[in-house]
Amino acid sequence: MPEDTYKGHGFRTELISMILDLKPRFLRFPGGCFVEGGWLRNAFRWRESIGPWEERPGHFGDVWHYWTDDGLGYYEFLQLAEDLGTEPIWVFNNGVSHNDEVDTVAIAPFVKDVLDSIEFARGSANSTWGSVRAAMGHPEPFPVKYVAIGNEDCGKKFYRGNYLKFYNAIRQAYPDIQMISNCDGSSTPLDHPADLYDFHVYNDSKTLFNMKSTFDRTSRSGPKAFVSEYAVWRGDAGRGSLLASLAEAAFLTGLEKNRSHDPTEFCLL
Repeated sequence: MPEDTYKGHGFRTELISMILDLKPRFLRFPGGCFVEGGWLRNAFRWRESIGPWEERPGHFGDVWHYWTDDGLGYYEFLQLAEDLGTEPIWVFNNGVSHNDEVDTVAIAPFVKDVLDSIEFARGSANSTWGSVRAAMGHPEPFPVKYVAIGNEDCGKKFYRGNYLKFYNAIRQAYPDIQMISNCDGSSTPLDHPADLYDFHVYNDSKTLFNMKSTFDRTSRSGPKAFVSEYAVWRGDAGRGSLLASLAEAAFLTGLEKNRSHDPTEFCLL
């Protein structure tokens, strides 16, 4: 670890300075396919990413084919979001990976695990998991207000059933938490309750450019859109492309035109 880190929290000071200059409004962790894993045995597990770094077992990120020591774990994510002054968005595994799934009748241990993860972030220093966080150096709770139930799992066999189990349990325990669905509600209403829906798009330049008006026709009632992943990719992107940059910029103008004007919100439409 470098000696000069931002607030002594492990990140290089010059790196955090550059991120702060971007004025981010939210930090989504651990992100996309890393959450699920190609197989559930290789999915991210928050419990194994806390505690002393040298004691973390790490895991194989089988989607992107590399080993991670999980040195940047769940606790570091919460701490980094606090240091950046951003909203932390906790994306958890919902019992679905790229290649296998947990049947809804057997999802209860996964639900319990997620409730424990939220208690780790938000619980008092006297709670079971809040005391673990306090022992790591942060007695005050982290203000987690948003969680995403899985990543790009909509349409999988057990997604909806599993989603509802997580949604109902979290709503009962933490009624203020805003929950994000993986299903696209931009043109068709969702068939399950949600506060937001996560919109991802990866396409060629022409298609993304033409999507600049996608949200012009989206209903303003119901769950709000959260555009957390977008990019021109593959042949059009190359190693840096003006065409790709212009297409992404055009798409962003559409988001800006349709975004919420509530200053307390981030990238919501």
